Amino acid sequence: MNTKKIITSLFPYNSVSIIGMEKNSGKTTTLNYILKNLKGTKVVGLTSIGRDGEDCDKVTNTHKPKIYVEKGSIVATAKNLLCKCDITKEILATTGISTPMGEIIIMKALSNGFVDVAGPSYNSALIKVRDLMLGFGCDLVLIDGALSRKGSAGNLVSEATILATGASFSPDLTKVVEESSHNVKMLKLPKCSEKIADLTKIILKKGRIGFIDTESNIEVLDLPTSLNSHREIVDAVKPNHKFLVLGGAVSKGLIESIIQNRELFKSFTIIIEDGTKIFIDSNLYHKLSMIPVNLEVLDSINLLCLTCNPTSPYGYSFESEKFCELLKTSIDIDVIDVVGGLL
Repeated sequence: MNTKKIITSLFPYNSVSIIGMEKNSGKTTTLNYILKNLKGTKVVGLTSIGRDGEDCDKVTNTHKPKIYVEKGSIVATAKNLLCKCDITKEILATTGISTPMGEIIIMKALSNGFVDVAGPSYNSALIKVRDLMLGFGCDLVLIDGALSRKGSAGNLVSEATILATGASFSPDLTKVVEESSHNVKMLKLPKCSEKIADLTKIILKKGRIGFIDTESNIEVLDLPTSLNSHREIVDAVKPNHKFLVLGGAVSKGLIESIIQNRELFKSFTIIIEDGTKIFIDSNLYHKLSMIPVNLEVLDSINLLCLTCNPTSPYGYSFESEKFCELLKTSIDIDVIDVVGGLL
C-alpha cells in the first residue's frame, strides 16, 4: 500500500477510526495526512472518543500536532474548546451530550484552519454523534481514538480502523515491533463459528459471562462483570465446559487467573465481543496460548493498515526503512510511514 492507496482504501466506508498504541505514535500525523489528501473528494466529519491528552506534552515539553481541517468539513467537539478552533464556524447542532469540557457541539468549518477535538467518552454517545454528522451530509466520519481507548475501533462505532504505532512506545525496536504485531493480532482475532456465535449471543442477552459445554448447553453466571470476579469464574468451570464467553473488557487479572489454573482450562476457547475488549500484552498472550487456550470473537475488526512513526519526542528514533520492514515481516496487513512514504 503506498501513501495514496491509504486514501482510496477509505472510500468504501462512511466511518473510520484511527487509534494509537501510545502517546506520540503518529496518530495525529496520520489523521492530518488523511484529511489533507481527502481534500475535494469527500465531505469529511471529525470527532474523537474523549480527548487525547494535553496541548503540550508535559514530559518532553513539546507542542503536540494540531488537527487541520478544510472548509466544508464538519466537526464535533466540546463547547469549551470552540475558542481553540481558529476556523470560521457555523453551529449546526447542540447534542445534549455532556463532557467535562462542556456539551458536544456539531459545527461546519466555513474556512480552513486548526481545530481542537474532544468527543464523547462512551460508545453509545459517539454513535449518536457519528449519525448526526452523517445526517448533516458527511461522506466519511473520522474518529480520533483517544489514548488507551480502543473502543472506537469496534464495528458498532466505525466500519474500519487504522492503527498507529511508533518509536515513542519504547526505545527498544524489537519490543515495539513485537507489541505492534501483538496489537494487530488482537484486533484481527478470528471469528467463532456461526453455531457458537448464536449460543454466545444467547448468553450475552441473559448476562455478561457464561460457559458452553461439549453438548452445546449453556450456563450463564450471575456476575455483572468479569472484573474482580476471577475466583468465581474459575470455581464455576466444569470438566465438560469448552467455551468461556466474556462480555465487556477482559482484564489482565482474569487472564492471569486462567493461566494460574491452567489445568482447568486446557483446550478451552475464550469468546469475546471483539478484539478491542482484551487488554493483555504479548507475553501474557503467549502464556495463554501455551495452555492451550484460544481467543475468538463475535465480530472481527476491519483493520485497514498500520502506520508507523520512527521518531520519538523523547530524543531517539529508528531508521524508518528498517522499522517498516520489520513490521511488515511480523504482521499480515499493510504498513506505511505516512511521513517518509516508505512501504
